[in-house]
Amino acid sequence: MRLKAISLFLAIQALSFFIWKAVATNNQVLANVPATPTHSASEETQLNVDFSMRNFSESIVSLNIAQKAKITEALEALPEEHADSVEKIVLDYNKNAGRGLGGNNLIILRGVGMSYEELIGVLVHETGHNVDYAYLSPKKEETKSNFKDGSFPLYITDPSIDFYRISWEDEFTLKKTASNLDFVSGYAMSDPFEDFAEAYTYYVLHNEDFKVLATSSPKLYAKYRFMKYRVFNGVEFNTGDGIVNMNNRPWDITILSYKLSDFLI
Repeated sequence: MRLKAISLFLAIQALSFFIWKAVATNNQVLANVPATPTHSASEETQLNVDFSMRNFSESIVSLNIAQKAKITEALEALPEEHADSVEKIVLDYNKNAGRGLGGNNLIILRGVGMSYEELIGVLVHETGHNVDYAYLSPKKEETKSNFKDGSFPLYITDPSIDFYRISWEDEFTLKKTASNLDFVSGYAMSDPFEDFAEAYTYYVLHNEDFKVLATSSPKLYAKYRFMKYRVFNGVEFNTGDGIVNMNNRPWDITILSYKLSDFLI
């Protein structure tokens, strides 16, 4: 899920304030812990992410440490400027919490009930929203596009607009020529922002599959090329096996099986 509108920005900031300041009064433990790089010194990046947790208990200390290490490793496997779009990560250990929320340089992840593969899949998806929001930002805010996020306009100098226009007329309306086979997942058809985040996730965790799928649709081909050249500056990932069902789409990329080790190499 992506947040970009100011009204949602204010809501998420209020949520962040609650997380950072008020949780202790409810007999919960909250801590800001600098990210600990897991690569060797020669491979380290200057990852600057504040980790916090909510609904925390002493019984999950080791789980929390392991998850922060895995999340840090995953962010370091992404381009540095993408990781830089994420400033805060909150791990929520309420089993009923949503799986993920991302935008405005913040990611909230549910810390229980997900495998490492799914956790990192959701992390990559929410990072995609932050890349869309912060890394691909407009150079000038002059001419408005047909797209809005909430009540706020998006400008034609926002690079993301070129991606949105592949399948969308505006934030609500698919192009008449759009087909469900022009998207990497069913969830990608929710709106252009989820289209971007799902394509981002597929590119990172299932790159070979995306390449093959892109041969079946000019719009998917355009989305792959946008990710490759506009988002990742030509960098590709050695993920996926290139075996895909060309006539079917999963609902959600984040729950597709993949080899986490291939991404974290």
